[in-house]
Order: sequence, then structure tokens, then C-alpha cells
Amino acid sequence: MRIRRPLIVASLPIRTTADLDLINDVKEADFIELRLDYMENPASLDLEKLIKYRSKIIVTIREVSEGGVRAVDALWKSMYLKKLYDLGIMYDVEASYLQRHQVPYEGMIVSVHYINSLPSREEIIETITRYADKVYSVKIAVKAFKGYRTLLSSLLDIGYENLTFMPIATDPIERLAFSLLGSKLIYGYVSEPTAPGQLHYRDLIRIFNCISTAEDLSTG
Repeated sequence: MRIRRPLIVASLPIRTTADLDLINDVKEADFIELRLDYMENPASLDLEKLIKYRSKIIVTIREVSEGGVRAVDALWKSMYLKKLYDLGIMYDVEASYLQRHQVPYEGMIVSVHYINSLPSREEIIETITRYADKVYSVKIAVKAFKGYRTLLSSLLDIGYENLTFMPIATDPIERLAFSLLGSKLIYGYVSEPTAPGQLHYRDLIRIFNCISTAEDLSTG
């Protein structure tokens, strides 16, 4: 059976507008995630500067409670995401944020990051079933608390093909393992890790190219 390669997302911290120039240096990744929560004032980033990249970027303004770097005004974030939606730019928005603010999420990434405690399987399935039919991917990130492997493994065959599973703060090999078992996306870094346990996106490309070559040789 041929392994389905996950889509590779190269995560890039954006601290100033000048960091957008680094997008052009990222080669072969399927998407580039722009982490705007690294900016002191993300409102200063002109949306017009993102339009030319919209076919390959994912904009993320991560909540501090789910691993973000800087807090932003919640209402400003809501307005900003709505503008991105109107421009056809993909973004990643937290499920917890959607419960407080009415923001369109169809075709986007809806994520949840469990960084303080291990959730129940039922809690995760509730999030998945609420959003999975309408989004590009539901991303479930779980810190390496006791029992997290069993929890994530139990979610791999629940019937959706657009789920992303991501262990946090563990051996990067485990991220690879879960991606090979059916995760839609896998995240690597461009200049510095934006989450514990990330590999460089170029290493991910090399690994998956090697797997693809091995599969071709075994069936050739």
C-alpha cells in the first residue's frame, strides 16, 4: 500500500514586514504559514502585501493560550480574519476562538492546541464533527502528556481525511509517524521552530522524497 504523503507546511515567524521577503526563499513546501502573532503590531501589516502570495500561504494569529507569542485584540483579529476570507487567503483559527466570535471558517484550518492537560477523546471528536465537513483541515495538537500516543492513535480511523494530528514537545520522529498514519498536514520550520518538536521543512521534504523513492523501487 502506498503511503499518502502529508502536505508540508513551512512555518515562518513574521516580526516585521521585511520578513515577508523570506517567502520567496521557501522552495518545494506545499504551504507557508505566516505567524503574525510574532509581530508587535500585526495591524501594521498591509493586507495588500499578502495578496500575491495567497495561493501558498496560511495566516496564523495564534492565541497565547494555545501557544501564541503575543496577545492581540480579539475584535481586531476577528475583523482581520474576515478580510482575509474575503481576499481568499487561507488562515488557521482556533476552535475556542470561533466559539466566542463569529468568523467564517469554511475552507480554512480550525485548530485546537492542548498544552496544559490531556483532553478526552470525546472532547476532540466533538470538535472534529463540528467542523470537519466544512474546513480544509481540523488540526489537533496535543502536548506529550502521559497517554497522548494512545489518544491520538485512537483518532486516526474515525472517517475523515482532512485531519491533522500533531504531538507537541516530543521527539520529531513522532510527528513524522503520525503524519504517515494519515495526517493531512505536517509542519516544519523555516528559520526557527514555532512549536516544540518541529523539524526543518527541508528535512521533511528530503524524508518524504526518500520514502517515495523507496516505494517506487519496491513496486518497480
